[in-house]
Amino acid sequence: MICKKCGSECPDGNIFCEACGAELEAPVLPDNVDDKGRMKKKAKAVKPKAQPEKPRKEHKEKKKRTPEEKAAFVKKLKMGAVCLAVIAVIVIIVLVVRLIGANDGYNAAKKIPVGRNVDYAQSETGLVFTEKSTNGMINNMADFDYICISEETTKVSGSEQPRWVILLTVGEEDIINAVEYYDFTQLKLNWKGRKMPEMLDQNSLEYGMNIKNVNKTLGIKPYYIKRTVSNDSTYCYRYFYTDPVEGYDRSFNYYVEFSDVEMAVKNVDYREINYAATILSASDDSEKAAADTDPAAESETSEEEASEESAEE
Repeated sequence: MICKKCGSECPDGNIFCEACGAELEAPVLPDNVDDKGRMKKKAKAVKPKAQPEKPRKEHKEKKKRTPEEKAAFVKKLKMGAVCLAVIAVIVIIVLVVRLIGANDGYNAAKKIPVGRNVDYAQSETGLVFTEKSTNGMINNMADFDYICISEETTKVSGSEQPRWVILLTVGEEDIINAVEYYDFTQLKLNWKGRKMPEMLDQNSLEYGMNIKNVNKTLGIKPYYIKRTVSNDSTYCYRYFYTDPVEGYDRSFNYYVEFSDVEMAVKNVDYREINYAATILSASDDSEKAAADTDPAAESETSEEEASEESAEE
């Protein structure tokens, strides 16, 4: 080591100069020399492993369509759009026809003017009324003076029946006193009516409730509607449920009386029914009366009997 102050040589490892006593500075060794003055061995550089080259994707050039091909493509799109539009129109027409067809009897019955004669009613509605029907079951179902039956039919418990029936009761000079409408499509699944979990409560409807809320509350549509000159309407809802105690099905007619002007609930009543097995299997030319008639259509026996039956229930 060489003292920078006096230039004297000093043994390695000394901190101070033996000649002048100055502090010695250790020489700075290069990076390739160790503290003993030996050359350091160079480390072999590790070459990274060569990665296999990924195959390059060949970019296919899009084939440009000719004007003729573009015109043909546009034509196909237009034809497809037209076909879809035609199908949509057909579906809408079918749905509308079915909807109108399902309500044609109901709408016609509503138009029949109570208090006018039969000829006027026919001219107003386009319906044709006769004094009797070729359907024996219908003839024996209720007392009436004139009848009109739909040409379309529906199956009720396997028996082919008209979709709807309109009955007229008239007085002098064929003045209409009452209009009765039967919708057999409501009995399509079962002649006993709609399947319900339990007996309907008379108190479920409120006085003054409108027809829309009545249908919503009961969850079923009316099977029978009667309008009279007293400006009142009676709607009958038929349903059945399985009695958990007795173990058999019980069928009921649930009557709702409306004021004809406001169509607001005035009264609610019900009656259990017991149809004979032949009531819906009678042949068209059958003259045999059914064992039991429909309480919704039969003539009124007496208010006292109806009250007693309701009280017993």
